[in-house]
Amino acid sequence: FLQDIGVVSTPEPFMKLRPVGLIMGEDGRKMSKRFGNVINPDDIVERFGADSLRVYEMFMGPFDQAISWNTDGMVGAKRFLEKVWRLRAKCDANIRIHTNNTNKEKIEALLHQTIKKVTEDIEAMRFNTAVSALMILTNEMEKAEKVAKEDFEIFLRLLAPFAPHMTEELWEGLGYKKSVHLIPWPKYDPAKLLSDKIKIVVQVNGKTRGSLEIGRQEVFMCRSDCLTLSYKLDLKA
Repeated sequence: FLQDIGVVSTPEPFMKLRPVGLIMGEDGRKMSKRFGNVINPDDIVERFGADSLRVYEMFMGPFDQAISWNTDGMVGAKRFLEKVWRLRAKCDANIRIHTNNTNKEKIEALLHQTIKKVTEDIEAMRFNTAVSALMILTNEMEKAEKVAKEDFEIFLRLLAPFAPHMTEELWEGLGYKKSVHLIPWPKYDPAKLLSDKIKIVVQVNGKTRGSLEIGRQEVFMCRSDCLTLSYKLDLKA
């Protein structure tokens, strides 16, 4: 119809239809007053907060699939946001990098990986994996002694679509008057996607016995030596 009246140039006004999946009751059945399994969102917001509800709904699974409600998941979403709130106390405006070199390199690479991941996942409507990436970054930041203010600002901009109220309050607390939702979306640096350190898992007789971290250049040197050794062994065989 829209094409017939000249409003759009294609048979359909959209490229692909992505229906929203149904949220089932905790018992796995469709929510119904008859079953007594209806979840009142007002009660959830009062108990956990609106942002916790929003984060949980985005994280609970692919948005176009039917998923059963789980109150324990709401608890996890609230704890995640509480952890983000505590990161504010670690913010240091006087440093660009973290004091611990290992954390600095790891978090810098993870930050740019997260920007890339969240950007691509939002565009593809994979909201659950976008939130998962933000949780991983939060855990790494929590381990750091200090968090660079610039890094925390980027993190808040990534989290803003999922927790708009809390990120707005944290953003204002950093001294900004303009809303975090009006700030340009962060861009990742391809050169910083890889960490300078690589974790090598050590196995003995097929069982993991430990791990070690070595520089990326050292890995290439070891690989070159191993290839040379392998070539010489093949010649002797």
